[in-house]
Amino acid sequence: MTPAIGVKAILIHGNGGSTASDIWLPWLERELTDLGIDVINQTFPDNVKARARYWLPFIESLGADEHTILIGHSSGAVAAMRYAETHRLLGSVLVGVCHTDLGDGGEAASGYYSAPWQWQRIRDN
Repeated sequence: MTPAIGVKAILIHGNGGSTASDIWLPWLERELTDLGIDVINQTFPDNVKARARYWLPFIESLGADEHTILIGHSSGAVAAMRYAETHRLLGSVLVGVCHTDLGDGGEAASGYYSAPWQWQRIRDN
């Protein structure tokens, strides 16, 4: 298989204390690395509440750009969608994502749901 030169994937876990070593993230990191994709799989700051004010700048600090695929689970997928509203990406993979806080106070406090979603910008980026 030809290596995916220049392609980077950033894996984004969910909230509730999730880490980079949870669920299927280590497996996916190995699989993508074997395909020649540069993978960033780090535990995000504020991993209990996953607040946008911490996670979106953290994604930017990891160098997410037009050569990056964001792969997010749960709150990580929501963060990936919000990031894609304002940043061009190679793509996004969203697992277990929602577009409302579902009436959950913790989700509402995360800061992702108060603004209307910019669906066209997400698609375009």
